[in-house]
Amino acid sequence: MSKFQDSLAYRNCNPLNIRYDKKTNWFGSKLKGHGGFVVFAAFSFGYRAAVMILRSYRKRGIKTMGAIIETWAPRSENNTVEYIKAVRQFMGVRQSEPFSVDYDTEIDLKNRDLVVQLLLAMTRVEMGANAAQVHSMRTYAELGYDLAVSSPKFFG
Repeated sequence: MSKFQDSLAYRNCNPLNIRYDKKTNWFGSKLKGHGGFVVFAAFSFGYRAAVMILRSYRKRGIKTMGAIIETWAPRSENNTVEYIKAVRQFMGVRQSEPFSVDYDTEIDLKNRDLVVQLLLAMTRVEMGANAAQVHSMRTYAELGYDLAVSSPKFFG
């Protein structure tokens, strides 16, 4: 088994290591897992939860890639500078076109491709995955995005 498949995030179907909070009953969550992280029934539910968190950040004025990462992975618990650097690097690698994301790039939640790219880049950091492993998660990330925004109130 690879490091990727052996990771806690993989086993919990929680690719972004969302922490368990007894006040939040995530759609598709099963229970609290090891290390205090949520266990989801499928990766798509973990990505759905991540999109919902990004929405809550946006409502608090946290809209840029850098501010999102600093909130998601605070300096008190992570090497946030390296996290941001890794996300920027991964998001600069696209199959068909050059794409640049800076610290101050606003993440528009209506831009499915941009949000999915951000989620996959964060997955790479959180799960210690390589590019091919992360790209294999794209369908789950897209489904999670679609599940989150399917509510008529999501963008309201």
